[in-house]
Amino acid sequence: MSILQTLPFNLSESGPEEVEGVGNFCLKILDHAPSNVPRSTLYFLDSHGQVPSRTRNPDYDHIKQSQIDWFTRSARQRDDDANHVHLSLVFQHIPLPEFADSRLIIHSGHREEPPEGPSLNSHFYDALVREGVSAFGCGHDHVNDFCALLPRRALPDDYQNNTQCGPWLCYGGASGFGGYCSYGRASFHRRARVWELDTSKGSLYTWKRIEYAASRVDELALFHNGSLVGNNGEQERGKSSLLR
Repeated sequence: MSILQTLPFNLSESGPEEVEGVGNFCLKILDHAPSNVPRSTLYFLDSHGQVPSRTRNPDYDHIKQSQIDWFTRSARQRDDDANHVHLSLVFQHIPLPEFADSRLIIHSGHREEPPEGPSLNSHFYDALVREGVSAFGCGHDHVNDFCALLPRRALPDDYQNNTQCGPWLCYGGASGFGGYCSYGRASFHRRARVWELDTSKGSLYTWKRIEYAASRVDELALFHNGSLVGNNGEQERGKSSLLR
């Protein structure tokens, strides 16, 4: 992390010492001066690594309770503008157990291998639902690049005031060399997910850029005017700020 923080344009932080892991931090996208009201918040978490397990091989560590508590505190300390929709996105490397849920509905992209997340579910997904997170992005799996939603289910009483569905669960796609191989598939090229937020309209779009392809791939509207949608980007789009 110390090395990463010396790189140009790097905005990462080590995060609070009392929170397990390194790299638990958030970034706020502010409105134009002089208001500087947060229009969107990006959360980043350390998803740790591989652990010994009698349940699964390989198996991976879970998001810790101190991280969930930190995320919840941070989400509830936002100074939102009631007149604007606040879009929150969460990123970590290893997928949550919910990526392997049989009820998952894939809206774009492909699931080409079983998702490899932790066998122990610490229910960080429930915290994302409770705090109204719009989308969750991860990597780790080599040939999974889908965006999906879990259907609504019966939730505890403290969830009942939350009217927002989601969050979207999206893989970034295999963007690197070395470990991010394609298991010998000659037609599977490196790819990276792009996220586009229009904070003035409460809209969130995503697509992938693929090596050797000039056009956008699997373009998908996630939120439009503050409401969750799932078309293929066919809604009219206004000017927006691009996050790469």
